[in-house]
Amino acid sequence: MKDIKEIIAQNLIELRKKNNLTQNELAEKLNYSDNTISRWEHAEITPSIETLDQIAKIYSVPVESLLKENATAQSEKEKRIDIAKHIATIIICVCQVWLFAAIGFFYIHTTTSQIAWMLFVWAIPLSCIIAFMLSLRWHNKITNFVLLSVLLWSTISSFYLQYLQYNLYLLFIIGIPIQTSLAIYFFMKRKDKK
Repeated sequence: MKDIKEIIAQNLIELRKKNNLTQNELAEKLNYSDNTISRWEHAEITPSIETLDQIAKIYSVPVESLLKENATAQSEKEKRIDIAKHIATIIICVCQVWLFAAIGFFYIHTTTSQIAWMLFVWAIPLSCIIAFMLSLRWHNKITNFVLLSVLLWSTISSFYLQYLQYNLYLLFIIGIPIQTSLAIYFFMKRKDKK
């Protein structure tokens, strides 16, 4: 079994390389010298618990994973499992929206003569709202951009179909500058992160 210093050193090297950071760049983020980072990675000295906590936050991994062998492989597996759980949560919540829409459709269709299929039309933007709110912290910017775009156009379409007799086709023109603004916002925000 490896010494704990060697395990930490190996994990620090793997995580730094995986995140495309030089020793100097990591040193700047932590307010240490690159010589100190080099000594950590050569298992000459070990970072303090506070510093390990800072490093874990930089790499978005739990502190415990820095102390285990094969931390990067384990953290990747955990991330995939977390993403799968989050996607399942989104699907379950969206399915609830469609279940309520189906129940509402059945009730309205059997008891009144109102247009019941509009419940399914309005279920689309509501599903997008729920998926967007749940995906804010779990998924990347492109997913959020797509969800907001679908929300925008499905909401406009829902209003158009709801009030079809008024011929509100000009609502779609309103969507163009909003969609353009969303694209610019997400494009600029994405560039800033790089």
